[in-house]
Amino acid sequence: MGAPAAEQLSLPDLNGATEMSLRETAFVVVDLETTGGRMTARDGKVADAITEIGAVKVRGGVGVLGEFATLVDPQRSIPPQIVQLTGITTAMVFDAPTIAAVLPMFFEFARGSVLVAHNARFDVGFLRAAADQCGISWSRPQVLCTVQLARRVLSREGKPRACGWRRWRGCSPSQASPTHRALDDARATVEVLHALIERVGNQGVHTYADLRSYLPDVTPAQRRKRVLAEGLTAPARGLPVSRARGRGSFTSAPQLTCGAE
Repeated sequence: MGAPAAEQLSLPDLNGATEMSLRETAFVVVDLETTGGRMTARDGKVADAITEIGAVKVRGGVGVLGEFATLVDPQRSIPPQIVQLTGITTAMVFDAPTIAAVLPMFFEFARGSVLVAHNARFDVGFLRAAADQCGISWSRPQVLCTVQLARRVLSREGKPRACGWRRWRGCSPSQASPTHRALDDARATVEVLHALIERVGNQGVHTYADLRSYLPDVTPAQRRKRVLAEGLTAPARGLPVSRARGRGSFTSAPQLTCGAE
């Protein structure tokens, strides 16, 4: 099913977030469930599709700003092994909105925020593929991967590079764990994000640009450029931990809850 106005929509350019203090930066932590791992069609097999989107918008000085959750009709049957993993059945998504209807609402929810995901290549890759499918332009938003950040933190602390959920469960009092349901897993990733940012706060990481420079995929030359720019601004320091609360309900219509910004 198409979306006539989709061509006019795009994920906003978030470059203005780079120099904000982490306390002022809005993050949208997103998690997807899908019918499989193929983002694009290949070897004669069709691409997999999104079956659920869950997201939590947080800001350090405010806490949780809102949540977004919806099942998505992938317009195909969900394989049995995926049903076993996620608990999402073909019957559950039968009356759900299609990605063409959901994606503009999600992009509006994420407007002005940094996208965060645990293994962002997967989640952001599927979002980009869905945007291409729906005719929505992709404007290369700011993206933070908690897997990459965890690897960097662990390597600096001289620990093994394993960065799975089990290692990071102990980083927060709530010990959130993944359930392979999108909103629950997004809430768990919020816990991981806050725990990681707490650890880098005493290493001179106080803005989103500092955080990007800290990541392992940044070259030494890029880090040197950041050092040359130090002292030009005096951002607020630190990001207090905010705890996501409760459990989500999943229906065929998007669920959106917002607090005061």
